[in-house]
Amino acid sequence: MQPTPVTDYVPRREERELLDQVDLVRSSRRSSVLLVYGVGGVGKTRMVRALAALGGPDRRTHWITPIDIDDSEFWLLENLQRVVAEELDPGLDFFGPFLTYLSQLPQYSARRIGRDTIASHHRRMRELFVQCYTGFVEQTGATVVITLDTVETIRSTYLLITLTQWMRRLPATLFVLSGRPATGWDGRDPIRELLDDPGNPLPVVQRELRGFGHDDAIGFLDASVLGGALTGEQKERLADLTAGHPLWLALAVDYLQKRDPPPEMADGRPCDGPLREAFRRRLVTPYRSADFWSEAIKRLAVVRHSIDQRVWRLLMDDQDLPDGAEDWDQAWQQLCRRPWIRRRANARYVTLHDALAEELCLRLVPLHDQDETWRHLMWRKAFAAYESLVGEEYEAVVGELSTVFDTGDEPDHAVFRRVAELDIRKREFDQLRTAALYYRLLSDFESGTELFLGAFSSAASQHDLHFQELACHELERFLPPSSETAPLEDAVGVVIERFRAWLATMPLRYLDIGIRIAQFLTNSAQSRAALSLLDRLPEGQADPDLRYRLANERGNAWMGIPGQVEVAKHHFDLALRHAGELPSPEREHRQAQAYKELGYYTRNLGRWKQADEYYQRAYEVIAAVVGPGRPSADREELASIQANWAYLKALHGQYDDARNLIESAIAVRRRLGSDHQLAVSHSVSGEIYRYERKFTLAWESYAQAETCFSTLRNWPWIGMILQEQAICLFQAHESGYELLPDAVTQAKQIILRSLEICRDYAIRWFPSALNRAGRIFGDDDPEAGLDYLDKSIAEATKVADGWFVSASLIEYLELVYQLWTRTREPRYRALIKSRVADIERAIEEYDYTDLEARWDLLQGHLILHDNLDGDTSETLDVALTHYSLGFRTLADRRVGSHGAAAIASEFERFHQLFSRLSTETQARWYARLREDWSTKSRSTSLLARLEQLY
Repeated sequence: MQPTPVTDYVPRREERELLDQVDLVRSSRRSSVLLVYGVGGVGKTRMVRALAALGGPDRRTHWITPIDIDDSEFWLLENLQRVVAEELDPGLDFFGPFLTYLSQLPQYSARRIGRDTIASHHRRMRELFVQCYTGFVEQTGATVVITLDTVETIRSTYLLITLTQWMRRLPATLFVLSGRPATGWDGRDPIRELLDDPGNPLPVVQRELRGFGHDDAIGFLDASVLGGALTGEQKERLADLTAGHPLWLALAVDYLQKRDPPPEMADGRPCDGPLREAFRRRLVTPYRSADFWSEAIKRLAVVRHSIDQRVWRLLMDDQDLPDGAEDWDQAWQQLCRRPWIRRRANARYVTLHDALAEELCLRLVPLHDQDETWRHLMWRKAFAAYESLVGEEYEAVVGELSTVFDTGDEPDHAVFRRVAELDIRKREFDQLRTAALYYRLLSDFESGTELFLGAFSSAASQHDLHFQELACHELERFLPPSSETAPLEDAVGVVIERFRAWLATMPLRYLDIGIRIAQFLTNSAQSRAALSLLDRLPEGQADPDLRYRLANERGNAWMGIPGQVEVAKHHFDLALRHAGELPSPEREHRQAQAYKELGYYTRNLGRWKQADEYYQRAYEVIAAVVGPGRPSADREELASIQANWAYLKALHGQYDDARNLIESAIAVRRRLGSDHQLAVSHSVSGEIYRYERKFTLAWESYAQAETCFSTLRNWPWIGMILQEQAICLFQAHESGYELLPDAVTQAKQIILRSLEICRDYAIRWFPSALNRAGRIFGDDDPEAGLDYLDKSIAEATKVADGWFVSASLIEYLELVYQLWTRTREPRYRALIKSRVADIERAIEEYDYTDLEARWDLLQGHLILHDNLDGDTSETLDVALTHYSLGFRTLADRRVGSHGAAAIASEFERFHQLFSRLSTETQARWYARLREDWSTKSRSTSLLARLEQLY
């Protein structure tokens, strides 16, 4: 069969809905999103590309050429931004600053270039792009339509987070997201959820694209190359036989160009299911031929991942060259020109049209390959081909990524460009690796699952989030679903059903796979998806160790569900019970881990006395089995417990105990050569010194941690260290210590780099970065500080981070209070009132006494203000009670860098209000506070402060 043009595009009635959305954006100037979902073959891509090519009815509406977002080239946002800028502004009247900056990297003299510097450059580029984009639409009055196609490929990736945040910042834009409907881990659509984020929603309209209506189907045939050759009756019959499905209409036109009309067209009976099925089978019969192109199309129907010329050559290595091709380069060019081939990544990769592939696999492949021998041969070929393309070159790319920042010979802008090239290449290799994994799973269940476990574990140890995402995405379809689903009707469907049945007979393998994936999902803030998966696992046949791991992962997942954190306790208790069922010394190792998890759980809820007891038990259990001849894993577990316990001790203000514990952990990990864990210990050491307000020592500890993590290229932890450094710089400055010149400016720059990294690489640490940004920026720009703290509350709530929900809430309210006392604007007082329910809920759910104490003091301030202003519904005695309780709690317990250390500043604020009270009231308050504080522990500091009131 020679490739022939099938049809020109025919307008569809659904276009009107898309154009209506353009009109709404044009009139409102407010950006929105149109989700165009539909199964394969209904014409999603043709419709959005045709509209973009036509440009719509308004010349001031700019349609960006639709972008295949499954192309790894666009997985770096800068590349997507470059395409948009160059299409909108070829003369560089508006986007010149962005495109100029894109090709440069500022010189950084204070520190060597690293991933944080790259992240800072990315952030600046994004800011410049938004500025240029905003200037373009405001000055030209333009409306922009940006279409992203095949969005199903990024549903489970971090790219989706970055992309939706970027979309929110662009004005006067309709984003058209085209792809297949969601079939995720728990049946929800991550795209829709991110767009509907209550904290910052984008207006979303979702439309399902189906086949042509009858009139549109006739119009399609009228516009085809056979439009003048077919009778009206034949067109009516074809419209009925195809049920208006664009794929079948196109196949029918292609078929009729070379063959006589099939008998179904002359059959006078109504078009029922059997007649339509017979017609469809006839349309795919040309592909039963053994000629080169029929065979090539069939092979691409069962090898569905993108292939490049090298993979295709290996898939076709048993075939002679086709007619008209002198070599394989020419054969590749012929393939790329065929009508059902989709070209991707600048034509370096191609796939067969999804819908045609599915129909061939449903109607033709089972007849061609009844015993499945042929398709398994193709999958083995595919595995070998993809694997051969990774090999040494992949290792070279990874190796260069680990050393690219260490070169001293190249200018910074050259390093930046090389990093971008390597990142893209690494992503491309990851796609090849996951494709190889997919075909290994299809062709050999046993070795395929072993390959997954090995590759996934290695990626987890290297914190390679991108490969883990892709691997999870590939394996998702292989795991048994949570509920009964329709049979899988494609080339791999029957094999996947068989794989699921095989996996059910291998419960230990199934559990191991499921627990590892659930751990990744929980760590990437997909706790509900993790629970859905864990609930499907066959725990009945698990041994005690797997039952321990399963219960532990359920506990961790429940800790990420807002309002459901308490449920986690039951599962952590179960994990401890299962650990007790193991033989010694495995029993002691798992018991120590279980106690440590309970320590972290109670610490996260603010129940620090319980947490201390759990860490004590964990330490005692593991210490009993650590000794000469014992595995290094036991010593590492001991060090892990010491590091966790040290952090808790520091939060309590027990700094000597904390330092002894962390120094022991550092020594153990240094002897074990555990570079990553050693860096974590240095981070904890820095936090201990910071809480103790020994800022120089803290800064030195952070620097050691940063050096380790930079060497390991561990971007999530680099993001965490940067935020710790930023807040250390700022707090040292507040206390009169200047660790660096212009410390506040540098703290701002560092926290912005941390935000960039945490948002893209460590979403669970994003709330803490936002909190610290709020504190740093809020000092001289309160409105910016409030914005960061507000976002921190929202992000911390999403991942049920009790510490930063609480901390950001009270810091937000205290900053609003400062603004209100400075300006007396009613809107600030209204902001405080709007958060009362939130903070009362946090006090009820978590046991952070610092939160309750600070809220008591703030309520006391507000009541006192109102009384002094003559406008109150609360009495002065109520305010006095708040002060008595609030200060007493602060004096009794240290809470990180606040607690008792904050008494001086809090008392100064109280003193200013106290001095405005009448002499009689002052005397009464003095007597009451002295009585209350004299009978409580740790009252010395408060009584000393009390004397300052006179």
